[in-house]
Amino acid sequence: MAFTVADYILTRLSQQQVNTLFGVPAAFCAALFDAVGPHGVKPVVTASDLEAGYAADGYARTKGLGAVAVANGVGMLSMINAIAGAFVERSPVVVINGGPNTANLNNLKDFDVLFSHSTGQPDTDLAAYKLVTASAARAGKASEVPAVVDNAVATAIKKKRPVYVEINRDIWNLACPMPAGPLPVAIPAAGTEQQLATTIVGLIRAATSPVILVGTEIQRYGLAGKVAELIAKLGVRWSTALLAKSALPEQGNGWVGVYAPPNSTPAATNAVEHADLLVMLGCVFPSNYAPLVTTAGNRIVSAYDGKVKIKGGPKQNAEIGALVAALVTEAAKAPPKPVPAGVDPPAPVPATGPLTYRQVFERIGVALDDSWLVVPDTFLGVASAANLPVKGRDSFMCGAVWASIGHSVAAAVGASFGSSRRPLVICGDGGFHMTAQALSTLARYARNPVVVVIDNGIYAFEQFLIDDAYFGNPNAQPKPYVVLSRWDFVKFANGLGVQSAQSVDTAAAFDLALSTAKASNAPALIVAKVDPHGLPAELA
Repeated sequence: MAFTVADYILTRLSQQQVNTLFGVPAAFCAALFDAVGPHGVKPVVTASDLEAGYAADGYARTKGLGAVAVANGVGMLSMINAIAGAFVERSPVVVINGGPNTANLNNLKDFDVLFSHSTGQPDTDLAAYKLVTASAARAGKASEVPAVVDNAVATAIKKKRPVYVEINRDIWNLACPMPAGPLPVAIPAAGTEQQLATTIVGLIRAATSPVILVGTEIQRYGLAGKVAELIAKLGVRWSTALLAKSALPEQGNGWVGVYAPPNSTPAATNAVEHADLLVMLGCVFPSNYAPLVTTAGNRIVSAYDGKVKIKGGPKQNAEIGALVAALVTEAAKAPPKPVPAGVDPPAPVPATGPLTYRQVFERIGVALDDSWLVVPDTFLGVASAANLPVKGRDSFMCGAVWASIGHSVAAAVGASFGSSRRPLVICGDGGFHMTAQALSTLARYARNPVVVVIDNGIYAFEQFLIDDAYFGNPNAQPKPYVVLSRWDFVKFANGLGVQSAQSVDTAAAFDLALSTAKASNAPALIVAKVDPHGLPAELA
């Protein structure tokens, strides 16, 4: 059989250990799904296009690279929110679209006849995805495919961001040259790294209370081991941004906790905000970090996006892998300073009485071991999730910067294929409403995430941001537009094929439900009913 355009794409993906293709197949991209078998790639058909994007994102964050294909137009534009989040949070997803053919484009141009799912513009999907990807290109001929695909996949790997490839629907099964060799994905050093490392280590050694803040690029580029070595050789205190929680195991000397303002623990807040030198490695920040970053520039060294900025100086080019290696070499030239022992999580209260927001997180914290991958949503409990005592490296995944509610449940679909850990989702009921049909995908493909839905009947995070006084007054009414339609979550889950589903309202029952779910290898839903006026400990 001839080696085809579809074969070329799947070969390049499988060479990068991508063994799962997420999506909702449609006529324009069906040939790609038809071709997966010989390449060892499993197609996973999700319950919605948005879920497909989130799932590919979750897979990419845990496996290193993800792939997704949905219908042009209606599917692509539905999925763009998920890919925007991947772009912001450095998650390399290859988006593959079956685009219009030559006749489609000519009919649109000459006769204003719309092709399937067209907006009347020839490049709607391509133009839209240029805004949320590191590379977006169209291959109209089979001869153009190798260059377009190779550039896209290499860019995704090197820049740790999504990329977009649009294929003329008529060329999927046309003959295509086989890949000429392995993809060139090495990132060259800029040549400035050793000099910068000498300066940075000198500043750290001269400081009296330096802190290293570890960011998500350290995780994405596989630099965690080197950064752990750097911390040990310097004898310096360290923290992580929320997006990078568990990039390193959260233990050992110098660990001060996750820095996630404005509700970080006192230890993390004091260490980071009062450091006389803050070295931020690979950090990507949302707006709640702005007060620190915008006012402390004279004591900050930052390295991210291929640039280094030392205090108030200009940005300089530097490849982060080469920089970290140079920092380790430089740090080894002198013995480390003594640092205080790392912080320990607080002891939980006994599991008694009605279930509260605080108890949900305390009981989860007790249950955590190195088998779990914690996947919190954007919800009222995100600060509590930041302080969960997760075990080991790469045991936490969240959408802390893009902050799209509903990400967690669908991302756990992809993570269940990409990680050896079992996803434990913690989601508000409002976020669950967004992507709840992902339970169907979990059941269909016999995946085993455990989904905890905190049921308080409102978009509680929105209520808190708009008027937090509501939570201090048991007689107060929420804003009418944050009140949710009440679902029977258990029946809903059963209807989608998840048979292990129960609702609990006491701490003891929650413990039992979590223990029962863990003992099973099936997907499970636990509905944790809490007082609508209740707050997590970090916000109370």
